[in-house]
Amino acid sequence: MTDLPDPEMAPGPSDPPSPTEATATSGGDTDTSKRWRSLWRIHFYAGMFSMPFILLMAVTGLVILYTQPLQDLTQGDVRTVRDQGEWTSFDEQAAAAEAAFPDHALTSMTLPSDGGHATVFGADDGSAAGLQVFVDPYTAEVLGTEANGGDLVGLSNRLHGFLNTSETFTVDLPSVGALFDDGPIMRPYVVGDLVLEILGVWTLVLAVSGLYLWWPRRSRAGGTERTGRRLFALRLQKKGRARWRDLHGLSGVTLLGVLLLTIVSGMGWTAYWGPNFTALADEISPNSWTDAPASALGVRGDLDRQGNQIPWNTGDRPIPASYATAADGTQPAPISLDTLVAIGADEGMKPGYSVYFPGNDVDEAGNPVYGSFTLSNSWPRKTGEGRDLFIDQFSGASLDEMTGWGYGSVSYSLDVLVSTHMGTQLGIVSRIFMTLLCVLAIWSVLSAFVMFWKRRRPGTAGLPRRPVDVRLERNLVIGACILAVIFPQWGVTALLVLAFDRFVIRNVRPLRVAFGQR
Repeated sequence: MTDLPDPEMAPGPSDPPSPTEATATSGGDTDTSKRWRSLWRIHFYAGMFSMPFILLMAVTGLVILYTQPLQDLTQGDVRTVRDQGEWTSFDEQAAAAEAAFPDHALTSMTLPSDGGHATVFGADDGSAAGLQVFVDPYTAEVLGTEANGGDLVGLSNRLHGFLNTSETFTVDLPSVGALFDDGPIMRPYVVGDLVLEILGVWTLVLAVSGLYLWWPRRSRAGGTERTGRRLFALRLQKKGRARWRDLHGLSGVTLLGVLLLTIVSGMGWTAYWGPNFTALADEISPNSWTDAPASALGVRGDLDRQGNQIPWNTGDRPIPASYATAADGTQPAPISLDTLVAIGADEGMKPGYSVYFPGNDVDEAGNPVYGSFTLSNSWPRKTGEGRDLFIDQFSGASLDEMTGWGYGSVSYSLDVLVSTHMGTQLGIVSRIFMTLLCVLAIWSVLSAFVMFWKRRRPGTAGLPRRPVDVRLERNLVIGACILAVIFPQWGVTALLVLAFDRFVIRNVRPLRVAFGQR
């Protein structure tokens, strides 16, 4: 947020004219002064909405960026192991997990990303989140369990994505996606999700208005333009709010591009804009999803991938496919996990990928349908590394795959931004930029609060003084209208704020004084 200069402080190159100076030179506020004061107030309102959101996103974002180190630090007893050379059989590890939790069916396995981490098995314990079982890959010892998403990182992900709110409180809103997906026009949206989305757009308004206020403009004290050097200068020799303003503004301007990228890419997760954009993107450049194909009922002669030994006289024996051997021992089990891991290495899957176990079902006619293994490169990752590989659970044949997560060109482009947002697309470079963004965002909020406290006049809420005749640049008005069309729920809140400022604050004297209304 940007503060007003003190009336007694002569305006510098970066300080807009004070009300006192404007009145002295023209008998009242000039059009320029009105425009700037109106914009300051919008910037201030945007800051009031955005500050809690920015702090929440920055703190939880730092936790998510450093997920593995934090999990290793807080859960090292179950997640980390001592490197002892060769891993033991993954089937033996799965058997140990099943023996420790006989009532929980295993649903997945995530391989260790390196020699110092445990194998993680997903187990169905009846809860919505599921259970993670950690097994030492060298000894097949069960190290412990953790509810999926039950740690600090899981909480940060929920707060970062949807405020950790219940889906009980919803509101029906018209959906643009109905134009493309033939679904209902009115659809329920979780209130907590909408709150995050609206605050995200207010942060966008905060950033753009802050840049507009910070941008070089003609000085009152000589008519000369500020130079590019002054744009990024810090007046550390100044005292009071002038120095704080530079410390606040420069932190925002320095990484403004990364901030805008982060806000826009983050909208892909939002409850309202995300699905509507996805429907539009799929209409422009259709996504190509690949459903996991079923495993065929083959014969034992098909089980020859990875050098499986097949007796010479049993090659035409049918396989009555099931993921587990029948109780009577007559039904052979699908390929082993060790064979599957070897297939993953042969297919070039990334270290630390996940294996999702097949599920068997019956079709409408009552015939059995046998699922396939899904090998999936773990997320977050670079967009180009997104890959799901489907493996026949009996023969080990590669049935199909989906690369780039099946995105069309528009969705693929947004996913590149999302992967940058997650700090993975550019490797250590994007991790550094996102870390700096989180740290500087926290600093911007703290410095804004200091400026607010220093400029707050006794008996007021500390808002910048509002001219009676509000003026805004035409381009800003057009931009705000476009933003309201793209994010209509924000447009509604913006109209409510403007109406409250114009018709309530201005007409109720105590509020007019408290909110700095002139």
